[in-house]
Amino acid sequence: MKSLVLDLDVGNSSTKWRLDSRRGTIRTGELPDLSDRITRVRVSTVAVPEQQLNQQITERYDVQPEFANVATTLGGVSNGYDEFAQLGVDRWLALVAAWRRVRSDVIVFDLGTAMTVDYVQENGMHLGGYIVPGLNAMRDALGRSTRDVQVLQSMSSNSSVKLGQNTRDAVHLGLAHMQFGWINSCIEVGSQFFGKKPALVLTGNDPIRTRLCQRLPFQYYPDLVLEGLAIAIP
Repeated sequence: MKSLVLDLDVGNSSTKWRLDSRRGTIRTGELPDLSDRITRVRVSTVAVPEQQLNQQITERYDVQPEFANVATTLGGVSNGYDEFAQLGVDRWLALVAAWRRVRSDVIVFDLGTAMTVDYVQENGMHLGGYIVPGLNAMRDALGRSTRDVQVLQSMSSNSSVKLGQNTRDAVHLGLAHMQFGWINSCIEVGSQFFGKKPALVLTGNDPIRTRLCQRLPFQYYPDLVLEGLAIAIP
């Protein structure tokens, strides 16, 4: 019987899954509705406790899940955190997978509920990184802190120089400028650590990723956490 391995990346807002060539995204708290006879389940989770997922997965697929954990080293990469276990497992798996793809100095951006960036040297040494709120989190915080600026989630304009002439556009265009500015600043920081121009790797499902890849020399890999799962739990 063919071994069918289901990989799950359980994030704060959504869960990505992969089964052979099939991929999908569902709301966190749900599991893929699959008729296949799953033989293994590998999991990265930052949003749902392992004990809860263990029960859900066992009941759904009759398989004991295997959970990825942060380590001091993995796949040629050394964890750069002072206390290695404090690094989020999703960031860890993504930066390991990114480094394995490029084998060079690399800056890894993940744009999701939070926007994160990590710096890894060509020799596999992880130097650390930054975490800031994602676009939706910033928009929601603005709405909670102000009475009149209440804006629903939507795609921002493709024009980076357009000025907002209504509250919705003013918020979305302003947040897009903040995101671009933060990304450019993080790239500039990399010049302090790398002797040559680093590779730029992008992951996550941010709706303006296409614009980012058009303006900057990003390599886009949507499933780095799932790729890292296969490295951590072969």
